[in-house]
Amino acid sequence: MNNSEELRLNKKLDGLRLMADEMPIAIIVHRVADLSVVYMNKLGLGTLGVDLQELRTIDSREYVSRYFHEEDDEDYTAKIQHNIKHHPLKSSSFFQQVKTKDGNWQLFASSTKIFLEDEKQQPSYLITTASPLDPAHHISEKISRLMDDIRFLRNNAIVFGKLTAREIEILKMMALGLSSTEIAKKLFIALTTVDTHRRNIRQKLNLKNNYDAVRFAQAFDLV
Repeated sequence: MNNSEELRLNKKLDGLRLMADEMPIAIIVHRVADLSVVYMNKLGLGTLGVDLQELRTIDSREYVSRYFHEEDDEDYTAKIQHNIKHHPLKSSSFFQQVKTKDGNWQLFASSTKIFLEDEKQQPSYLITTASPLDPAHHISEKISRLMDDIRFLRNNAIVFGKLTAREIEILKMMALGLSSTEIAKKLFIALTTVDTHRRNIRQKLNLKNNYDAVRFAQAFDLV
């Protein structure tokens, strides 16, 4: 960073600090080059249970691994980078779950945009606002559940892809609570064949109980 850019950054940060700690949202400024944090207001720091001096000493990878789901971060970071390149005036909005100082996950509605450009008019800093959502609100519960389902889908897509068409059909019926006898009658196949399919499904998906079968069926839109 040259002196001119540093002066412009400090001027913008000084203006931000005048009101940032009064806002009911977390406000974070990142460096585009490595996504390291250069500023965070009191609400954000209080949520994480860290001070700005310490936060500035950790790199972006440790920052993500400490406070966020890494797979989710990859998704919205890719979205932000795409918008920076192709739609520089557009904000990137997303939901994110943040690990708070007490070890719990809290849902935020966040939005990121360019905060400062360098002398070549290339983005050099980003600003993110993160509004905490009431965990007791039904919308928060639905969004958190949806994010969990997306994470489950992402993590299990490969093993689910190992199922045959018949096994997928039987997995759906397992999730609906049908017994092996009922499945055999419905598909006009032998009971022993159904039992073999069920055993193969349990092994491929590492199912421990019927709840696991339901989870897979729901995540992959079988029920």
